[in-house]
Amino acid sequence: MEGKGTALALGAMGITVILALSLIYIAWTRTDIHDHMLGAVLGIILLAAVLAMVFLFFAMPDNRRPVVFFLTFFVLLTLPGNVFLHARAYTGFSLNAYDLDAPGMPSPLLFLLPYIVMMALVFIRLVSWSMTFDPEPGSRPITRQDLHQRLRAINDGAQFPFTVTPGKRPDEIIVDWKYADAVWLDLLRAHKISELTRLTIRLDESDHTARVREMSYQFSASGGAGGAGLSFKMQWGAVTFYETKRETVYGIQIENGRPVARLSYSYRFDIREMRDPLLKLITSNGWTFRCVTLPFKWLTG
Repeated sequence: MEGKGTALALGAMGITVILALSLIYIAWTRTDIHDHMLGAVLGIILLAAVLAMVFLFFAMPDNRRPVVFFLTFFVLLTLPGNVFLHARAYTGFSLNAYDLDAPGMPSPLLFLLPYIVMMALVFIRLVSWSMTFDPEPGSRPITRQDLHQRLRAINDGAQFPFTVTPGKRPDEIIVDWKYADAVWLDLLRAHKISELTRLTIRLDESDHTARVREMSYQFSASGGAGGAGLSFKMQWGAVTFYETKRETVYGIQIENGRPVARLSYSYRFDIREMRDPLLKLITSNGWTFRCVTLPFKWLTG
């Protein structure tokens, strides 16, 4: 059960379950409240979040802070309804949803907009906290230039699935894993897929922190007698806590414009195979490894 954030994760799961059960209890017993069924809906959402986090709790045994992040997010998301229902059930508060439309009542947006802004700020900060890894005990920080060189040389003598190249800035490293790239024919149609995940690492020597931003793109196309199809998806600023996949496509494989003697193409992706070697190298050299959603230090930490 050991792992960073384990106690916080268990505490967050317990608090979320208590909140969920209290909302369901209100929905079950206080049928005199006009909006009582809102409690059942919110309670089920929170219980579903806890069940999903049980999987993440065991999938990431070394770092369980993401469980705290997700449950905090769901609790904050449902907090206005939670406070509203508990106030209706246990105090003299009598406002209901219909009263909000009454003449002279201020717009709910006056209260919701500041809350949404606060949630966004908490989200950005908390996601970075949940994926921050401190330097290994006893390690001393090396210079930015030395760490930059060691990151560029990480593939020397190793068989990692990614490539490492210098970025446009002197403090930047680009790590690419093009894990899917295939062209094939099946049933008189041609297909192509291309998928890549990129990590952009910026080394900040002022606090010895490597800030990591993620980008991914997925492209697929097909064409034949029945028409053509095209799909493209690109994502910036996401933080992937856990992702693993393995897929196989079947058909006559095409390489360099020519058919080859293979009838299938398999590819796999596991974010841990990409992130963990970089994390180990950075933290073993006295630096902090931090995943961020935006390139603003003052906002992400």
